[in-house]
Amino acid sequence: MQTLKYFFKILNYHKVVLVIYVFLFAMLNIFFTEFGTDMTEIFTPQSLNISVINRDDHPISDGLEQYLGDLHNLVPIEDDYTAMQDALFFWDAVYILIIDDGFGAAFYNDPDSVTLTNKKAADAAAGFFVDEQIDSYLLTLRAYLSADFELERALTLTLATSVQEVNVLILETEITGASFYFQVLPFVLVSVIMLALGSVLIVYRKDDLTRRMDVSPTPALRRKTQIMIGCALCALLIWLVFMVGAYFLTPHSLTGTAGLLRILNSLVFTVVCVSLAFLIGQVVKKSIVLQALAQILGLGMSFISGVFMPQEFLADSVLAIARFTPTYWYIRNLSMIDAVSPAINVDMGSFLQNTGIQLGFAIALFAAALAFGRERRAA
Repeated sequence: MQTLKYFFKILNYHKVVLVIYVFLFAMLNIFFTEFGTDMTEIFTPQSLNISVINRDDHPISDGLEQYLGDLHNLVPIEDDYTAMQDALFFWDAVYILIIDDGFGAAFYNDPDSVTLTNKKAADAAAGFFVDEQIDSYLLTLRAYLSADFELERALTLTLATSVQEVNVLILETEITGASFYFQVLPFVLVSVIMLALGSVLIVYRKDDLTRRMDVSPTPALRRKTQIMIGCALCALLIWLVFMVGAYFLTPHSLTGTAGLLRILNSLVFTVVCVSLAFLIGQVVKKSIVLQALAQILGLGMSFISGVFMPQEFLADSVLAIARFTPTYWYIRNLSMIDAVSPAINVDMGSFLQNTGIQLGFAIALFAAALAFGRERRAA
């Protein structure tokens, strides 16, 4: 077992760096767990101090001014360049809309031929939100006019439609610390395991060490087996560290059927991370490249797979790409587990199918690593 001993000797040499990484990612996980549960109802509409310089005497221009007045606080200012600049500079108004003479008639005859002028306070990003509201109002009005509504009727319907509040009901599971802890765990496991195992595997790729092992009496198959055992034990230790963290932060997350399924799901994903790290270790030669890849793969797969945003809110095109990553299937399982209640049971068929897909990724990545290593040695 000399190869296995040497594996842990190399790992021990990097222990300070690895402990720092584990600590940092553990703190990140704790942050998401403690503060992520208070992320409901983040957006609330705000009224801004804006001004409208209406130089046009037309119902369309008056309707637009009334619409903005219903949404924001209209601040009266003089129709003067200096007065407008002072209002923006002192933030008396963060947005000034200028409706030129003839705008209403021109819009009524040919909406594509007219434009509006506006001024925004420096560093006032909210002004762009007002632009969106104006565009939305004018598009709605244009739709009613295109449908042959009378102007007065079109203005009334447009105003009623534009200021109408829509109650959005999101079918949600209970947002708990356990949900957030295990939801961000894939990002943490990919990053930490890749850095830990990759740091050791890079050493084994050095030419002088490779030649020394080739002339040793230990068969190549036994050496590879011991290296894989070392990778598995190291990854298992990292996984146990985060399971202990889950026990202390959210002890209820590991109890009952849901807890056992969370443990199994995370363990299977850990196997995927080992195979991925083994593949990267066969490709990368420098530590700085390894660190970059760990962050790119960890963040990349997390962003498109639903780690930082629920899959329900991601575009279909993004999810279509995410299906080619193991993180997507981990999150699918986790979503089913978090939906467990006295009236709802986990669909074990779907759970096992998603778990099998994750294991399929692990086998494919491991086979690719072996094939690449064989080609590299042959070259």
